[in-house]
Amino acid sequence: MLTLEKIFASLPKTERGKAIVLGGDPKGENFLYVNGNSVFIRSLKDPFTKCDVYTQHSTATGVAKYSPSGFYIASGDASGKVRIWDTTQAEHVLKNEFHVLGGAIRDLAWTSDNQRLIIVGEGREKFGVAILADSGASVGEIIGHSKAINSVDFKPQRPFRAVTASEDFVVCFYEGPPFKFKKQNDEHTNFVNVVRYAPSGELFASAGSTGRILLHEGKTSEYLGEIGDPAHKGGIYSLAFSPNSDRLLSVSGDKTARLWNVQDKSLIGEWSFGNTINDMQVSCLWCNDYVITVSLDGSLNFLDLANPGKPTEVIGGIASQSQRWTAALTVALW
Repeated sequence: MLTLEKIFASLPKTERGKAIVLGGDPKGENFLYVNGNSVFIRSLKDPFTKCDVYTQHSTATGVAKYSPSGFYIASGDASGKVRIWDTTQAEHVLKNEFHVLGGAIRDLAWTSDNQRLIIVGEGREKFGVAILADSGASVGEIIGHSKAINSVDFKPQRPFRAVTASEDFVVCFYEGPPFKFKKQNDEHTNFVNVVRYAPSGELFASAGSTGRILLHEGKTSEYLGEIGDPAHKGGIYSLAFSPNSDRLLSVSGDKTARLWNVQDKSLIGEWSFGNTINDMQVSCLWCNDYVITVSLDGSLNFLDLANPGKPTEVIGGIASQSQRWTAALTVALW
């Protein structure tokens, strides 16, 4: 008889010039990332020894996010399929699978009532869809973009609003459900890599290849101003708001992470990760009291917000494209 002792997870798969997405557990216990065909679920408190892995995708995964209830995870892959699966059982029973896009899925977002998803990425005729999680039925149109959509987010509270960010330099704003195109924001002058709502729903932030962070009002998408001048010297790949919405973390190809005061747009602190290409920062997550960034080499950096400068803990290793065994190494005893 075999008994599973531990799972040694690979690091996130990264690619230069592209953002990756981390997912946080609503309970503040775990975080998610993808590598190869797998989704890794790691403990925030004990990431070295507590890990689970989901291996049911047939092609490379691109993103995974918890539902707001925490009972399900939705994960998307390179074939354009999204799978919705259970988190409460070790078997991770599949609830639904839908083929929604003609290309790779880059990001997805749940409404706060756990009923709807917007899924975005690459495609032929469309770059995003809005569906019901239970049936896959359409709940609106995600239009207004001419190139791949990199990022999507929902306003957490009713009335629901949604925003998308694209390689066409545009941020689009939708009202619903059913979700309908309302407005196009064109203040960016290059790829927009990420868009995120504050937990309060009062505003959202977008950022991209020019190193700028722009703020917009949450209900109307009215432009509110810019953080920094610019916020970073390199492209920004990820943003994360604090749980109370008063601070914003940004990470960049300039190999830094910066913490901002949202109200007065001032810089609070900065972390520097080194001078090599592998020190570029491509993702971040703020989950309760835990703050994590991801370096281009896949390293997971844990930050202490009270002590800017260097990460307090780094989970390192190699996460190269040649790493094909990403289902994880298991240690078993007879």
